[in-house]
Amino acid sequence: MKKSFVFALFSLLIVLFLAACGSNGDSDNAGGEQELSDELIVFNWSEYIPQEVIDGFEEEYGVDVVYSTYNSNHEMLTKVQSGTVAYDLVFPSDYYVKQMVDNDLLLEINFDNIPNYENIANAWRNMPFDAENKFSVPFMYGYDGIIYNKKYIKEAPTSWEDLWNPEYAGKLVLLEESKEVSNMVQQLLGNDMNDPTEAQLEEGFERVKEIMPNVLAFDAAPSSRFVREEAWIGHGYSGSAATAWLKNEDIDFVLPEEGGVVWLDAMVIPKTSENKYTAEVFIDYLLRPEVSVKLSEFIPYGNPNEAAVEILPDEIKNSPGLNFPDEVIERTEWNLPLDSDRTQYMNRLFQEAKVE
Repeated sequence: MKKSFVFALFSLLIVLFLAACGSNGDSDNAGGEQELSDELIVFNWSEYIPQEVIDGFEEEYGVDVVYSTYNSNHEMLTKVQSGTVAYDLVFPSDYYVKQMVDNDLLLEINFDNIPNYENIANAWRNMPFDAENKFSVPFMYGYDGIIYNKKYIKEAPTSWEDLWNPEYAGKLVLLEESKEVSNMVQQLLGNDMNDPTEAQLEEGFERVKEIMPNVLAFDAAPSSRFVREEAWIGHGYSGSAATAWLKNEDIDFVLPEEGGVVWLDAMVIPKTSENKYTAEVFIDYLLRPEVSVKLSEFIPYGNPNEAAVEILPDEIKNSPGLNFPDEVIERTEWNLPLDSDRTQYMNRLFQEAKVE
């Protein structure tokens, strides 16, 4: 009997020890007391959150935010999948959210910890990549279109075809992800950008080879290139145009007649996270109207936070890429991933085109 009691006590101690090892001071148990962690590991796009916002969170909550950046969804996903760093919060674009959900990489979000989610406009809830609103919180939205400098390009571009103008030799910037470049050329060719055949992919990247004499750089964050006027025109994000416009009023943005792309970047919590509750508190902090306004002032993408939009300065509300007629927006398309075989083939064609 005594041996049985000792064995039971020993087993209980082991269970308690293992439970303690699994705890990180960031409890998220239903009905239990929730505690903030000492640090939060955030992985985000470059040029997305101003330091003052991070400093404000650290000061208010006493949490050290370990903040690093990436320049492409592919880079983000590769690092999350490697597990080398236990990221608590990342900011993938819409179709990458779906990939991460499909690959069981994300934790479900406890929206009880995010009361400021009520500030998100209904139009940006229940999106196709997260229809049940379980895994993501909208952060910023925008468009893939044409950035240009009105000083050098007197007539506004109307088509993707304008990027091939030989007058722009060495002055063109393209986005750096293969799927985004593929979207552009598939729209130009009149194909379904989300379901191209291999032959259509080949034709598309032949067009990319033709444009290479114009290409200054492949760059997902080319704002400074436009501010310095080393780039005159580009296939880029509306927010990059607006950011450059804040420092150079000659910068503008248009959606091409072929459509362009609409996208949404979201906040998600990877399964690598050891600080889920703190990540949710940080999300809620970013959704405060007065904080969200600072995000838009720093980089004027479209803001799905309707409470923040109400108090945005007029200058930001009127920045390039935020105001299009409904009929123009309706032409845009959501980006969807290709299957693995076509993705590999597309990536190879893209790399071959870039070295031409």
